[in-house]
Amino acid sequence: MLENKKLIYSVLAVSLALNFFVIGSAGFYALKWKNIRADGNWIEKRLDRAETRFLRHLDGEDKALAQRVFSQRRPALQAAVKEVRAARRDFRDALFVETPDPADITASLDRSQRAAAQVNENFHGALRDMAQGISPEARRNIAEHMRRHRHHKGHDD
Repeated sequence: MLENKKLIYSVLAVSLALNFFVIGSAGFYALKWKNIRADGNWIEKRLDRAETRFLRHLDGEDKALAQRVFSQRRPALQAAVKEVRAARRDFRDALFVETPDPADITASLDRSQRAAAQVNENFHGALRDMAQGISPEARRNIAEHMRRHRHHKGHDD
């Protein structure tokens, strides 16, 4: 009888552990999915992170110039991001109708692509404007950081 209790307790413990694992995993991924669906600001957050990463390698006048350039470009970037969101919302709406119209789907994707190109153009324009105005020392610092960062990421080029 004692041996059966040990076996039953062992099976119960394994079963309980598996249940916790399955329920915990399901809860984790449900929460993660909810956060992904609710986070519509991912483009803006990525732009903010890029700005912060760039600015942390600058000091004094170089940093002030970079902040001015980002401030000047921010309205155009925000407008482009807003257009990307609107185009993607239109794309989702075009898909969820009873009979999706391929022309509507194509138009919304084209609109999204144009808006994303504007985001890219404005962001790279800001980087170009900053690179032309900052000191050679600041450019070397950024280049050194990029070289170290590329090395840590495992890139060969």
